[in-house]
Amino acid sequence: MAVTWTRAWWRWTGGPTTRPVERVVRVDGRSRADEPGGERQAFGRWVKRPRVDGGKRRGDGCDRRSLSPTWVLAVGCPQPAGRGGRGVGVGRDASRLAGLQRRLQGIAGGLAVYDEAPDNVSSSTYSSTPSLPGCRVAPGMRADAGLPLARVTSNRVDLRALAAMDGVGRFREVLPMLMDPVAFAEAFVSGDAAGGCRVPSRGMERHRATLRSCGVASDARSRPAFAMKAFTTPKKDGRTARLVLDARPLNDAMRRPPSMDLPRLRDFIAEVERHRFAMQCDGVSYFYQFPVDASISRYFGIGMKGCDMLLNVLCMGWSWAPCIAQRASNVLVRDLGLAWVDNFLVLGGTLDEAERNVAVFRKRAQAARVEVRAEGDDALWQVRSRFVCVGVEFDLAAETQRHRLDPAWAERWVDGSGMTAVLSGRATARQFAEVFGGAVWATDILAVPRCHFAALLSFAGRLGGRMVGAAAPVWDEVVDVPPSARRELGALRKIVRENPWVVGGVPEDTGSVLWTDASSRAWAALLEAEGRFVDGRQGVFAGPDADAHINLKEMLAFAEGVVRLCWAPGAQRCRIDNAAVVGAVAKGSSSSYAANRVLSRSLRVAGRRGIVLRPDWVPSGGQLADPYTRGTSLPRFPAQLPLPRSRATPFDLF
Repeated sequence: MAVTWTRAWWRWTGGPTTRPVERVVRVDGRSRADEPGGERQAFGRWVKRPRVDGGKRRGDGCDRRSLSPTWVLAVGCPQPAGRGGRGVGVGRDASRLAGLQRRLQGIAGGLAVYDEAPDNVSSSTYSSTPSLPGCRVAPGMRADAGLPLARVTSNRVDLRALAAMDGVGRFREVLPMLMDPVAFAEAFVSGDAAGGCRVPSRGMERHRATLRSCGVASDARSRPAFAMKAFTTPKKDGRTARLVLDARPLNDAMRRPPSMDLPRLRDFIAEVERHRFAMQCDGVSYFYQFPVDASISRYFGIGMKGCDMLLNVLCMGWSWAPCIAQRASNVLVRDLGLAWVDNFLVLGGTLDEAERNVAVFRKRAQAARVEVRAEGDDALWQVRSRFVCVGVEFDLAAETQRHRLDPAWAERWVDGSGMTAVLSGRATARQFAEVFGGAVWATDILAVPRCHFAALLSFAGRLGGRMVGAAAPVWDEVVDVPPSARRELGALRKIVRENPWVVGGVPEDTGSVLWTDASSRAWAALLEAEGRFVDGRQGVFAGPDADAHINLKEMLAFAEGVVRLCWAPGAQRCRIDNAAVVGAVAKGSSSSYAANRVLSRSLRVAGRRGIVLRPDWVPSGGQLADPYTRGTSLPRFPAQLPLPRSRATPFDLF
């Protein structure tokens, strides 16, 4: 008899509503693999409430004789009114939990505890319970159930003052979405502004007083245009939760927002490493600091029991909200540093410059009434050379600036319960998505090309396509992760566990240019140096490559050029007339499994030789290797460059 944890919902016979259970213990009479339908039931299907005292209550659906193979026990959650009795119940104190344990042992003949905890949950329920040693919160649990809302500021940003500081005009472009009901209505797809959608929220009634007191929401005096489902998600402290609105009905009715103006992670890291000192802080309940005009708040309704509520602040879950927040942050740090939504980083090449920039940032924040706080244990406005920001640890005090993953984040990702489930081969789609998202983040920060994990990318693409195409995606469905994807994930896990420092800076140019091209029949690669061709290779596609897509043929030509012609360490310029190949080389991965395998080979060779590939796009008329793919033999080297058919200038992605 083994006790494991699962996420489940209880369906009470007293009414049609459902409520999440904070902690649910699953007792299996035999292994989950042997249980028919067990995997599906274990992750989000209805689970009926059993009795263990031999009696039977109407609607309970099972008794002592039907305990095997599956029943559940809820602990740490108040029992609903009218559901008393001696059935498997609920308890917050140690004595009640100990009593439940004894009764379980009397029925089941033994109790073993599944001893594995998720990383985003902090609970003292079991650690202080001596009669239940080793019991911990475990995978798949609704960790946010019962958590109070995090402290929310009542401060509100002065939107007009912030707009007056916007020298570029990007924030003023989206400001009407908070202040002008006419502009807001114009953002709707034709005919959808009337709304009429109402989706009730579950378990949010207990937060009504908190939402009122901090001014985040108020009771609706009339029916909102959109009354949507609200829910809470646990914050990283594990003790409090944040409010999120499921604004998909509103998002579907409106046009897509403009660009966030969020910097690419690579550019963010490169800009930080060009400085020596930094001050970081983050906005307190940042989205809630942006007020919404009363005439617009009717679109941000929360479906509640009894009386709906209206959000008076920027809605977390609305597709336009990140764009508005990021553009506002860019105004505050313009010419001073960088912003990543609610994270502010003020930079300086010297200590004096950094302190001057901090003083300017403080004046801007005070003028716009933006409330900020220090990150972690740092003192507010403290300038540092080593710090952690947006999951990246920077060391600007070293002789050569460097960065790596935040060690705390890396440890959580490597040893998390989701990673264990995925590597075992059977995990929920939600667990795989969380692990894969961390893998993408880790490869970006550690500068590991994702093409090296072609099988993992391929499986993630198939799973994502299936979820997007489903009418109602089942994220708690158990999926089988292929062995090849698990091997690649294990290799990445080893790299993240080591968490090596990545040295910044731009390598010196090799002084040569690699030209590669492919036609439907042949490929060619030539190396240019000092205005002449100094070496080259060409060939004919054979076997399966002869029938490959032209993009794959262009990638094969590029790989042959790198492997056969590039030997000097440094930044190697590459001229390619295929945009798909240029993009794949630039970001280190492709949407094609076959292209990723080919690209992985060329990048491994380049890495061993100390080469950093810099791809440029050129039009087909300016591709100097083109004639050598159409029957022209290679010249004797060194050779003069042929005249291009087009005088267009190569487009440099960097």
